[in-house]
Amino acid sequence: MAYESVYEKFEAIGQDGTARAVAFKKAGVLASGDQPELYFFEWDARPVIVCVSGGALASWQGGNRYLSREEKIDVAGLFLKHKIEAGTELVPEDLRIERGELESLVRELGIHK
Repeated sequence: MAYESVYEKFEAIGQDGTARAVAFKKAGVLASGDQPELYFFEWDARPVIVCVSGGALASWQGGNRYLSREEKIDVAGLFLKHKIEAGTELVPEDLRIERGELESLVRELGIHK
């Protein structure tokens, strides 16, 4: 049974109590540093990029299994939803998923090893 993404399109309620649409647009890999994967979303007509540490992915996938494209989109989408709902300013330095956060998000999504 294939995993079906639930965070390609979703709504997030900001601190003002307003629900706004969030949509995944595309993904890419940065060919420098630890080669993070980048997930591009649009939130309320504003582009937002979530970065997943390449080292965190390699570490998790090395001890478990490789995450599918849809699973990684959901990890990034759920992370973004948490940030929006917490009222965190959506700046690049706050939108990077490291190892501990990745493991927590994978568990929250119910993705099995």
